[in-house]
Amino acid sequence: MRTKDLRGRISYLAEAVRTAGANITNYKLRSFLTIGIVCLGITCLVGTQTAIECLSSLLTGAFGTSAGHITISSHKTKSAGAGSRTAAPLSYPEAVDFAARFGDNLHDGSISVYTHVPLQNGVGYGSGRLGPQTTVLAFSGDYFSCNALAIDSGREFTGADECVVGRKVARQLCRKGGLDSALGAMLYVGGRVFRISGVLQGETSLLGIVTDNTVFIPLGGALGSLVDVKGSYSIDLAVPKDMATDAAARAEATMRAVRHVRDGELSGFEITEGSAAEREIDKLGGSLSGIALIIGLLTLLGASVALTNIMLISVAERTREVGLRRAVGASRGNIRDGFLAESLLICEAGCIIGTAIGIICGNGLGVYLHTGVAIPWKWIAISQLICMATGIAACTLPAGRASRINVVEALRCE
Repeated sequence: MRTKDLRGRISYLAEAVRTAGANITNYKLRSFLTIGIVCLGITCLVGTQTAIECLSSLLTGAFGTSAGHITISSHKTKSAGAGSRTAAPLSYPEAVDFAARFGDNLHDGSISVYTHVPLQNGVGYGSGRLGPQTTVLAFSGDYFSCNALAIDSGREFTGADECVVGRKVARQLCRKGGLDSALGAMLYVGGRVFRISGVLQGETSLLGIVTDNTVFIPLGGALGSLVDVKGSYSIDLAVPKDMATDAAARAEATMRAVRHVRDGELSGFEITEGSAAEREIDKLGGSLSGIALIIGLLTLLGASVALTNIMLISVAERTREVGLRRAVGASRGNIRDGFLAESLLICEAGCIIGTAIGIICGNGLGVYLHTGVAIPWKWIAISQLICMATGIAACTLPAGRASRINVVEALRCE
């Protein structure tokens, strides 16, 4: 008996869906406009969340595996009080002094000193030059290890006349220079010649994308000829995640001692932790999610009003049809369920199409940033629930009005 009841219920629901589909087809323009409005709201919501997940994946690659990543860099903040004096940037001797002091207690981690090489005429090769977006970074120590970068082909430089390049530099060099491989090719930086010894991997992380257009050279060979010892230098530290906070505090104390900075004086440097960057990223992602949710809800509110009007018009136009169905035995519940199925079908159609478009659009950013495919399952489920609630709310008044139509008056209606 229960099996028969279940089969009867399934058959009833299937018939309601078929009837709803036929009614939607009969009123194509109005139905498709409403589906489009629902689709727009869901596309905005799911697309934004998908893009956020792609960005989270990208930034996790940059910071997630290096929550113990600490950067010490120059910070030219004006001093308080009279005058507009600024602190001198971190010089090479200060950076080396810091590395020596801090490195003595760095039993499990990496440290690197680096600076950007100023370019006047860009980076040359053969008879041409690489694009203006190409940058040159000179470093000593474990810069690649500190920033979770790896060599794809070749090896890290071992001599003062060797360099490592990012993958876009290698591709550009092969394309413009007609080479099969960038390894062994010569680059000209400020009158110096460097032979390419290695090419970095194409990292799916923020750091990987930034370093794609970078040429890495040894700092020891660049001092004096390409960079000034009194220039602006930075220091990267990589420590275990559970030691990051203590390491940052020790790094600040060590750098203050190196620069002879007393309390209240302008330090001229700033310390950035990877975990702090992650927290800021999470806050930004939460804000974007909230904005996308508000936009999606406002769009769906408009869809709900439009759907309610369409259903009211549909009830008025199908009064005679409702009367005939009531006359042949349909109950008020059958009439109400038929209009409810039609409303839900419109909303779910818009939701499915909007979800698909949103995922495609959001992952378009992922393709550009070389991240994996992201599918925001939580927000897809939320979108489905929102659309179901929208469909039910929009149909409550029209379905109730249809179920209360007087049979006799309905049959007289033209």
